Amino acid sequence: MKRVIDTNVLIAGLIRDSTVRKILISKKFQFFLPEDALEEIEKYRIELTAKSGYTKEEFGKLRDLLLDSITLVSKAEIKPYLEKAEEIMKDIDIKDSSFVATALAINADGIWSFDDHFNKQKEIKIYGVKDLLDEIEEEDYME
Repeated sequence: MKRVIDTNVLIAGLIRDSTVRKILISKKFQFFLPEDALEEIEKYRIELTAKSGYTKEEFGKLRDLLLDSITLVSKAEIKPYLEKAEEIMKDIDIKDSSFVATALAINADGIWSFDDHFNKQKEIKIYGVKDLLDEIEEEDYME
């Protein structure tokens, strides 16, 4: 189950010990993130560290732990799909085109996001936390 995550999912996993973090490290899914999303994390690193309540070192270790569960997709891999993604997202939020391009590039099952605007497009399936939890519970039930 290949899912692209948007930056807010990673941020949620970084600032709070939550269901999101547990899902991210669960190994039940393959998570992918466009590498340029890390620039946004780095841009807000000081604020995120403060919000999380962790020291700079603890925050760095947690970031590395979460990134161990996420495959970064390079700009070069995404580039051939960016034009189509921008067309899909042009009237929604073109800044999120890289997530759609990533999903297209890796043939993902969908995108995990908290942003409702992703639901305005119809090319890529969008998942919420509940969807992923339901899949985990269903898989555990089947074992």
